[in-house]
Amino acid sequence: MLQAAGAVPPGVLEPGDVCAATDVCAGLLNAEVPAPSDMAVLCIRRTVDDLGPAGLWELARGTALTRDDLACGAAAVLAEGDPGAGDPLAELAAHTLAQEAAERSPCHWGRDHTEAVRTALYRSLAELADALLEVSESTPTLMEWTVNDGGGRYTATAVGGGVTYDALVEPARNAHSSAVPVWHHPSLSAVPTAWQWRIISGPAGRASQSCAPFPSAFAARHAAECAITALTAGRCGL
Repeated sequence: MLQAAGAVPPGVLEPGDVCAATDVCAGLLNAEVPAPSDMAVLCIRRTVDDLGPAGLWELARGTALTRDDLACGAAAVLAEGDPGAGDPLAELAAHTLAQEAAERSPCHWGRDHTEAVRTALYRSLAELADALLEVSESTPTLMEWTVNDGGGRYTATAVGGGVTYDALVEPARNAHSSAVPVWHHPSLSAVPTAWQWRIISGPAGRASQSCAPFPSAFAARHAAECAITALTAGRCGL
């Protein structure tokens, strides 16, 4: 691709950064997209673009699209229609659009409602693709997890660099309300459980906790294993 004189050269994304690749595809970011990310974005776009309002609603419900996701989609759609938007009313307009899409049946959506859900699904599915690629490509310290409280808590121990780490995975407290799906699905909990990991013993008995909740116990356990890998390799200090 030829580059205009004086143009800012594009950056290069890391393989697997599907969310950023989605922004490149939408014209929001200037970067070179690696082939794995490009293919993932193409697959997501083909899936979502082929759906009408009813299909989008089913997909959003089945993937537990959240209120925050829908609000972000609405904001992106409105910003595209008015690039100069940035006044205090822009956030209110996005909230109103998202609220209307949540309260109306798909057959009563207008173009902006449909595009808000479509845009939200781009981002939501890209985040899922990023998580799956991270899980498949990471090399965490595998830990033997013990189930406690009937599956409500998980504990494990790892040894690295002569240090013993005890990790705990448990439901996160005070999960943000925006994590509740916009449309409930019969096979999903109306209020999904968010999970967090903590290192309950380690160097100098320090305890550490993840900065954000995870959508499943599996994801939280994987994050804990990756964190302990980085700790024992000296790449980070918690």
